[in-house]
Amino acid sequence: MYLKSLELHGFKSFPDKVKLEFNKGISAVVGPNGSGKSNIGDAMRWVMGEQSSKTLRGGKMEDVIFNGSKSRPRAGFAQVTLTIDNEDRALDIGTDLVSVSRKLYRNGDSEYMINGAPSRLKDIVELFMDTGLGRDGYSIIGQGRIADIVSSKSTERREIFEEAAGISKFRYKKEEAERKLAAAEDNISRLNDIMAELEDRIGPLQKQCEKAKRFRVLDDEKRRLEISVWVHKLGELSESVKGYEDKLRSLDIQYTTLSEELEALEDEIEDSFAMSAEKAAEVDALREKIHQTELENSQSGAKIAVLENDIEHLNEAIAQVREQIEQSRSSEYFLETELEKREKDLISAAEEREKLDEKIRSTEEKLAAVRSQSEEFDKEFSDSNSGLNLLYLKKSELSFKLENAKNDLYETQESLDAALSEKADAESKARFTASELENLKKSENKNKELKSENENKLAGFRKLFESNSEKLKAADADFSRNDILLRETVQKLGLLRDLENSMEGFAYSVKHILQAGKQGRISGICGSVAQLIGVEPQYSIAVETALGGALQNIVVENEDTAKRAIRILKESKAGRATFLPVTSVKGQRLANVPESEEGFVALACDLAQYDAKYTGVVNSLLGRICIAENIDLAAAIAKKYGYKFRIVTLDGQVINAGGSFTGGSVSKNTGILTRKNEIEALEKRREKVQSENDRLSQVRERLSQETAKLDADISGIKEQLEAISKDELRLDMEIKRVQEYSLQYNEKLESAELNIEALRKKLIDTQNETDSVNTQLSDTDKKIFDSEEHLTLSQSRLDSLRSEREELTAGLSDLKMKAVELGKDEEACRLSIERLKTSLESSSGDSGKLEERILEHEKSIRFKLDEIKAVRAAIEGSGGVIAEIELSIEKAQREHNEYDLKANKLRSGQKLKMEEKETLSNEVNRVSERKASCTADFDKLVSQLWDEYELTRTEAEKQSEKLEDIFEANKRLSELRGKIKNLGSVNLGAIEEYAEVSERYEFMKRQLDDVNTSRLELEDLISSLTENMRTMFAETFDKINRNFKEIFSELFGGGSGELSLSDPENILECGIDIKVEPPGKLIKNLSLLSGGEQAFVAICIYFSILKISPSPFCLLDEIEAALDDVNVTKYAQYLHRFTDTTQFITITHRRGTMEEADVLYGVTMQEDGISKLLKMSMEDTGNLKLQ
Repeated sequence: MYLKSLELHGFKSFPDKVKLEFNKGISAVVGPNGSGKSNIGDAMRWVMGEQSSKTLRGGKMEDVIFNGSKSRPRAGFAQVTLTIDNEDRALDIGTDLVSVSRKLYRNGDSEYMINGAPSRLKDIVELFMDTGLGRDGYSIIGQGRIADIVSSKSTERREIFEEAAGISKFRYKKEEAERKLAAAEDNISRLNDIMAELEDRIGPLQKQCEKAKRFRVLDDEKRRLEISVWVHKLGELSESVKGYEDKLRSLDIQYTTLSEELEALEDEIEDSFAMSAEKAAEVDALREKIHQTELENSQSGAKIAVLENDIEHLNEAIAQVREQIEQSRSSEYFLETELEKREKDLISAAEEREKLDEKIRSTEEKLAAVRSQSEEFDKEFSDSNSGLNLLYLKKSELSFKLENAKNDLYETQESLDAALSEKADAESKARFTASELENLKKSENKNKELKSENENKLAGFRKLFESNSEKLKAADADFSRNDILLRETVQKLGLLRDLENSMEGFAYSVKHILQAGKQGRISGICGSVAQLIGVEPQYSIAVETALGGALQNIVVENEDTAKRAIRILKESKAGRATFLPVTSVKGQRLANVPESEEGFVALACDLAQYDAKYTGVVNSLLGRICIAENIDLAAAIAKKYGYKFRIVTLDGQVINAGGSFTGGSVSKNTGILTRKNEIEALEKRREKVQSENDRLSQVRERLSQETAKLDADISGIKEQLEAISKDELRLDMEIKRVQEYSLQYNEKLESAELNIEALRKKLIDTQNETDSVNTQLSDTDKKIFDSEEHLTLSQSRLDSLRSEREELTAGLSDLKMKAVELGKDEEACRLSIERLKTSLESSSGDSGKLEERILEHEKSIRFKLDEIKAVRAAIEGSGGVIAEIELSIEKAQREHNEYDLKANKLRSGQKLKMEEKETLSNEVNRVSERKASCTADFDKLVSQLWDEYELTRTEAEKQSEKLEDIFEANKRLSELRGKIKNLGSVNLGAIEEYAEVSERYEFMKRQLDDVNTSRLELEDLISSLTENMRTMFAETFDKINRNFKEIFSELFGGGSGELSLSDPENILECGIDIKVEPPGKLIKNLSLLSGGEQAFVAICIYFSILKISPSPFCLLDEIEAALDDVNVTKYAQYLHRFTDTTQFITITHRRGTMEEADVLYGVTMQEDGISKLLKMSMEDTGNLKLQ
């Protein structure tokens, strides 16, 4: 086994992840002061379980986390991982590599892991125990610690020797066995106390049990007879109740009938009052009608005024219409004058039209002559134009031929361009397919990488799955261990709770009353003093001694409760008890409290915890009792204060008022208060263990879920691998397809190149044909030019004739237009004349319409005058209506008075009925009271049945016997009561209690036997371990001593050295002395040695231990710092003797050590607060030696 690597991340001055890999031999870590070399040693000690921050050169454990620098933030955690080669299985783990990791977060959370599985500190310690490794081993010698082997006390040197002897694990097991033995002895003491108490109770309980059984025989007969008598009385009372119920039903019928009659009278009275009110309302309505009629008369006068105003307006309208008729008659003269003027204009227009017709005839003759000349020139021009058209036709043919040639040229060029484009497209597609083929091959490679990656992941997940499965098994084991502890705690707690619930240690009388209170047979029971007060464990013996028998006093609410409880005890023959009513017990505290006296603790009442309402009771019991530390101090206080009050010591000794002393041994486990405190402690422990159980259960659940998730992840990766395999097949087919396309595109490219060559040749031929057609077209254009020049001359003469013809035509057109305009003017005059005539005719018609309007207005005036007459007639007739309404009012008022009289008579009859109803009600109340009295007696008997025997009436009737003679039954019942009374006090619970105590005694006896057996086994184990440790340590110490003598003489160059035990008889506890004499010196005390000599002596001892018990690897932090160069060389060379069995990591400044190292690690701090590593090989080390 050897150290393979050390990985630090966020630890002290190493913020980044740093890994130091070690080989067998000597590895040296060098660097300037403060560079962080010793942090490597601290990391190794820390990861192997060191819990002291002081040992790690810090103030608190959080200091091991990198705290940041000017340029780097502080780390959130520190983690160190130690990897050990375990091929020889020196560590009890079945793997070739063992990794131990520790991680600490800033919030204080930390975790340990072994091979990635969560572990406990205990697991780490046990893993490295007796290997020389671990936080307490000798594999790591810190800076300045080597000299401690010499300078420390002889007893403090044992640790390193015990580790070398391999007895640490035995000592650990021995201490654990001793703890279990102490717990077993504690259990034995408790069980012996309980059994002693049970033995004291079994004898008396047996006698009480026999007495209780005789009582039960008599009580059972009394119970049957008493139930039968009570059931008989219940039958009689039930019959009486039924008779009263029948009478009540008869009275209820009469009462109901009378009530219905009263309701009918009430309804009739209400109807009369309603009719009276209705008539009163009718009178009011008629009076309102008279008022409305008078109001309408006043409104009719206003209407007449409106109608008269309308007549006045109509008269004004008639006057306006007549004025319009006058105006119409004056406009007829104007129309006749206008008609005469229009007739004259019509005659003038006819004369002017005749002159214009003459001019039109003259212009038409001139136009005919010009047209004749123009026709001759048109014929000549037409012939010339025909020749020109032939030339243009030839030109058109040539142009068409040229256009065809150009089209061929264009099409050939287009075909060439298309061929070139097709070639470019083929080249592009060829490049694309090549690129696609390359991409597919890349995808194929990537797919292979992905497949490899997923296969690695699968392997990793499988490893994690196996790791998590192991963690789950470990979690199951932890849960099982914790569950066993929980069951043990619950079992022990149950045992004590059984004692508490059965009120073990309480008198039967106290139990009887407390149980009666719980069952509800008596109220106002607060509880016993022991149940109502609490005391801290360190004061429980003192307070329990102070209270004595008062612990079983019963606290009650008031004096009545105390009386009822005493009566129950007396009737049940259950013994005697002391009761403390809260209302009457008002104790006083000690006035002159000796607070300033040495040894005074407190008044006993101040040490008790209780509800404030029990203050008077507690002061009465404990208010005048002082608690002192011990008997001597208590005696001094009592003497000083004249023995005026009672003093109890913490261990239960008593100085009574008056000077008497009471004391002796006290069992710490037998008291009622002690038991109560132990139950509370066990309850807290149970809650803590239960919480841990819940946490472990959650861990198991989490690990189970994680394992299931990993299983799912493994399945998922398998599916991904299947998909990747499918992708591989798809990509292979895709690559073949793309390769086929690439071949096709290359063939198209060759075809396109041949086509382009043919099109270029055709393009040249088409261009030559186009040039020939262009030449012929040029000759034709010249001929066309000459013909067009001749035509131009002919055209100018023809244009002159055409111009003259157009002028004549335009003049003729103007004349004809003027003729048309004159015709329109004539037509307009005629229309105007017709309109004027029509206007004259209509003027006479409008006068007739105005006359008709006047007649309509006069008719309206007559209608409104008639309406005025009708309104005035209506006003005159309203007087008769008002008289009729007044007669109706008189009639309604008379009917109203009649209804009021009827209602008053009905009220008198109602009053007589009410008196009769009240008399009937009194009778009902009397019968109800008698029935209630019988019912109360009945309920009382039923209640007695329940209180005494917990029976309902139905159950009692089933258990009752038919009584022939009630008198004889009562006589026998009296006799039974007398016999029961003669028995005296009877403990009814003695039967069950005796059975329970006997059973508990047997159970406790079996428990005691089991614990005694366990104690003997533990004692044998401790004895065996002690003997093995003694033998192993003696043998190892002798070997180390022999080695020390040899090594000391060799390294010091002479002299002598020896190790000895300070007490050989006590080999496992004694100290180890060192005696040395360097060459030429006589040393009586090790302190007389120089610092270098002390360090060299310690190194000799260290080498002596390594020789007999080599550690797999050692980290030595500047242990040779105090040596001179010669001794450094000796030290470094001597290390090589152990390299076959031990791997050394030395932190050093000394050149001699560096020269002997196989590998050098350099530690620098280029950036403030951040350490960096540099590794040097053996060749570099060799060069260093040469220099």
